[in-house]
Amino acid sequence: MLTRFHADNFKCLQNFTIEFDTFTLLTGPNGSGKSTVLEALRSVANLLAQRGNLETLFPTASLTRWDNRAEQVFEVDVRTPNTGEGAEALAGGNYHYALRIGYDRLRRQNRVVEERLAFEDKDLYRASLDPNTPQTSGAPSFRAQLFKDSGQRGPEVMMDWLYSGVARIQEVADNRLLQRFRRFFNQLVILGINPDSVSAETRADEPMIDFNGGNFAGWLLHLLSAEGLACREAERSLKDGLLPELALFQLEAEGSLRIAKAVFQVNGKEIKLRLDELSAGQRAIVILEHALAVAKTWGGTLIIDEPANFLGLTEIQPLLHRLHDAGTAGQLQAIITSHHPMSIDLFAEQAGRWLERAALGPTRCHQVAERVERLPDSAMPLSEMVARGWAQTG
Repeated sequence: MLTRFHADNFKCLQNFTIEFDTFTLLTGPNGSGKSTVLEALRSVANLLAQRGNLETLFPTASLTRWDNRAEQVFEVDVRTPNTGEGAEALAGGNYHYALRIGYDRLRRQNRVVEERLAFEDKDLYRASLDPNTPQTSGAPSFRAQLFKDSGQRGPEVMMDWLYSGVARIQEVADNRLLQRFRRFFNQLVILGINPDSVSAETRADEPMIDFNGGNFAGWLLHLLSAEGLACREAERSLKDGLLPELALFQLEAEGSLRIAKAVFQVNGKEIKLRLDELSAGQRAIVILEHALAVAKTWGGTLIIDEPANFLGLTEIQPLLHRLHDAGTAGQLQAIITSHHPMSIDLFAEQAGRWLERAALGPTRCHQVAERVERLPDSAMPLSEMVARGWAQTG
């Protein structure tokens, strides 16, 4: 699970640090930086999962507007349990990852200045620019020192400063700790679903779903072969909830395309609807249920921006409870952003992080519980207190 994230000089995140539990709710006013936290996390995760490079994931426009520094810094802490058995066993512990990016604002260029991964304070990977050994072009070299799981130094190699070296190191028998860290980010699911972007058509399977859910058909094609049991669990949940007549999801071939369809059994008849023929709320809950089931199978982390969007009240409460219960039971880690009253009333006091910022200022994070302690006793719901401005600084 993610335990800590730090970002500096990324949009409204200036020397910003947040800590996470097995279930965490990020709340606060619109414009406070909730979605920006997820964007920064998503950019780091995509870099580590080789779903982009520095130029695409960290454009110059991502620098804080009022800060003239030409560097961004990110830090991620991840805690893992004991994994594997016998010769494949790996001890649980804490990873610390740090990334420093340097920018040339005028040329709109950037490069990795320093990257480091450690496990239990023991280096696994360390890389930095080396101005003392320039390339033939005159630019400094980017050198990486590799380490074995035992802590012994491995080879020193040249790397490309537009990519994460941690993501590109070849898998070998003595870097399994690094592989486990990398696998965590390959399986990190981050969603901010936009049903209008969701297509029923795909030409190939997709190993990870896009942030907006647009490529769900391709992800479903991948999951049906790789995570069939999770797909069945998602279908059962949908049948018990918003899609009571659902039998299953399938992808039918139409030329070079595969079309995602929901198959219903109604009065003994089989009815098929394309994914994009479902309502916006139905498309959203279909994606959410599959993401929840898959994250539980992986024992990973599921991050959702405003899961209550497009859902009715009868769908929101059970979904929130199942996310919370799966997190507290150790089946997955769930992190959500929401200012929906139900989310605040159910979880803010125990698991809430309140984000706020002054106009054009940096985002700051506080424990909701700390704010609640200073409030007078009241039978008023917490969401109503928030609506009346109780959490604002001042």
